[in-house]
Amino acid sequence: AETAPQAVPGAPSVELQNVHFGYESDEEVLHGLSFAVQKGEQVTLTGRTGAGKSTVFKLVLGLYAPRRGTVRIQGVDPRSLTGPQRRALYGYVEQRFHPVPGTVRDQITLYDDTITEGQVRRAAELAGLAEAIGALPQGYDTPCTPDIFSQGQWQLLSIARAVAADPKLLLLDEITANLDAETERAVLRALKRAAADRTVLSISHRVGADTGRLIPIGEES
Repeated sequence: AETAPQAVPGAPSVELQNVHFGYESDEEVLHGLSFAVQKGEQVTLTGRTGAGKSTVFKLVLGLYAPRRGTVRIQGVDPRSLTGPQRRALYGYVEQRFHPVPGTVRDQITLYDDTITEGQVRRAAELAGLAEAIGALPQGYDTPCTPDIFSQGQWQLLSIARAVAADPKLLLLDEITANLDAETERAVLRALKRAAADRTVLSISHRVGADTGRLIPIGEES
């Protein structure tokens, strides 16, 4: 069997070195971007709309390759990782939850049978969803349909999915952008629990006191 890339001990959680990137033939969005996020740090990417914050995430997730420069997650090229290896290294919470066919448990595990029942339940507790799932007709075995959760609960489910494999890095992409104030508070509380003892790299449209170190994107002159 092919050997899995191993996280490099002591390497930054996320590191970009002199990264240049543009979509296909378009002009560059990123021009020589470099930054490192160390283990345990909470860092937020800031910048105007279109500055390249989401592009940075796509590079970190291994969806694109830089034109020049290097991108590493815990010392490893993200494009070399398989799905299960990715989930062991990082959890990704998007703006909208993308359900998969199957049960509530399947939404959390994404069919990864190495994730134990204990991990599934811990992830749900961390996300503040254990009670809501317990109230469903078949609990974690309830088939998922669009009406079983509220919008906020779907977002909490995305947090449970991200932390299920107990990764040390969380990537958060404007996850409260489409939520009302009350739902946002519930999601931020869950996030605070999920972020404990983890490194967090986030994109946020609002910068508050708890967003950690700020990295401006797209402000090179």
